Amino acid sequence: MEPPNHSQESNQEALVVRVALCVGSDALDRYRRVLRHLAVGMVDQAVQLRWVSSDPRIETLTLGPVQTTLHPRIGWPIAQRRLAQLCDALSSQPPLIVHALSGESYRIAGMLASTLDAEVVLQVTSLSDCQQAADLDQPRVGKFIALTNPLSAILVESLGIEPDRVEVIRPGIQASRGIASFADEHEAVTLLCTSALERDSGVDHLIEAAAILENRGHDFLLFLLGQGSQESSLRLLVRQRRLSSCVTFAQPMGNVVSAMQSADIFIRPSADTAFMDDGLHAMGAGTAMVTLPSDVCDHFQHDQTAVVCDKPTAKALADAIERLLTDRAFAQRIAKAALEYVRTHHAMSRMAESTAAVYRRLALARTTLSIR
Repeated sequence: MEPPNHSQESNQEALVVRVALCVGSDALDRYRRVLRHLAVGMVDQAVQLRWVSSDPRIETLTLGPVQTTLHPRIGWPIAQRRLAQLCDALSSQPPLIVHALSGESYRIAGMLASTLDAEVVLQVTSLSDCQQAADLDQPRVGKFIALTNPLSAILVESLGIEPDRVEVIRPGIQASRGIASFADEHEAVTLLCTSALERDSGVDHLIEAAAILENRGHDFLLFLLGQGSQESSLRLLVRQRRLSSCVTFAQPMGNVVSAMQSADIFIRPSADTAFMDDGLHAMGAGTAMVTLPSDVCDHFQHDQTAVVCDKPTAKALADAIERLLTDRAFAQRIAKAALEYVRTHHAMSRMAESTAAVYRRLALARTTLSIR
């Protein structure tokens, strides 16, 4: 007997999918703005979202129909009791899908899905996530969402996950109307870095690069908007290099994206092994960028969407920045190409629609009975 002649698309549109989004602190640190864009985009989809996190910052992402369940950190020896309490909090409207936004939340998402009989979606955002995914009971995972093609390739080629279980959904970013780089030739040249003030973040190399550029006769203002445990030592380095007049440590009190829209050059002085949204936001702001190679990102394309340094040294950073300082037409071409790349590949609506489609397919597979 053939099933009734209803299209799968109609069934998917009629199905309202309840989703619990498990968010760890690492995801909030690295791409909180993207998560908010996801929540905003889902408003027009047939999806009921609920943030689930132990980090109080998650409440800043709550809006409209998107709700939040803030729970105590789940760790031994009271993990089972707290997990049971969390499941009780979700049981009145149990999710069909539990979506873990990074490796930090994989374990709790798996436990929730097992207890609530839900499908698991794992978002892969870093090399660490890939390693954690390799250690999981993968057959329980309904779908892997990779933020970039390199991460997708690692899942398929290195971990042996079937290609049809991996979906590439690029982060959605708001794109500005025009480029920011050297938009006003009469303004002081502004360099911006939002990297954390920690060891191995490359900010020390950037400060040394600033000293090289000043010795070469360039005038600029460098703003360091990050925070971290190495702030005192980095401030000392600025004083030792006599850069206090051109290097400013500024706490990011407002919207960091607004600062990017006022900068001429954005700099990421470290080689990332995890997706960070600041570089992509700088591209969306139309700001020319200098960065180091990334094993996980494919939006940094040398001399097209960014200037990618060949070495993680102060001199390499200085040389790359100098290219943009001395050839402003080139800097504006880079900024324009980066902005167009974001418009083409990182639309907020596409991220929301693609993610909702994954949810609907998994939910429909659970709720549709095959008639033989």
